[in-house]
Amino acid sequence: MQSVGYYQRVNNEFDRAAAGQRSAVARVRGASAGAISGTISVAAHGWASGGMAPSGSTLTLLAGTAALIGALVAGLAPLRDTATGLVAALVAGQLLGHVTMGLGSGHLHHGDAQLTPAMLTAHVLAAVAAAAVIRGAETAYRAGTAVLRRVLPSRRVLPFLPEPAPLRTTHRDRVILRVFAAESLRTRAPPVAVAH
Repeated sequence: MQSVGYYQRVNNEFDRAAAGQRSAVARVRGASAGAISGTISVAAHGWASGGMAPSGSTLTLLAGTAALIGALVAGLAPLRDTATGLVAALVAGQLLGHVTMGLGSGHLHHGDAQLTPAMLTAHVLAAVAAAAVIRGAETAYRAGTAVLRRVLPSRRVLPFLPEPAPLRTTHRDRVILRVFAAESLRTRAPPVAVAH
């Protein structure tokens, strides 16, 4: 282990490529979680209602719910980094989607949440299956970007080499100096033609 001297500069920066990779994977995970939550909610509603399409306002609420789940998964470390957090977020997304679709179809207005054990089991199994698909997509994304980093040329930043300073010219125009001297002796007043 190296000791750090009093005046020795300590490098606290982390690997920018690894940080970029982690944030890109987090965005993939968040986008996938939000999209899958919304898609499964629409598909389950269509299956349960016999193919009846949801209204536009219901789809808008569902898109907002899916975006919320995606943002939470991409932004919060416990949801972003662990499989358990991903499953929990997907289950929450399933339940929010179920409530949203229930509001749109009018079932919740009568106090009927339709949360039977079979329905809850289906939502949990769908969330676990979606988490497995998302984890597979993350692994494929990491492998694909690793291959692309090896295959494609890297962007190298060339060192900055300053050009030599331009030569200074020694030419000075004497006319300008005379004009400056002549203008500074005048008073501040309107022209003679205007004054009379």
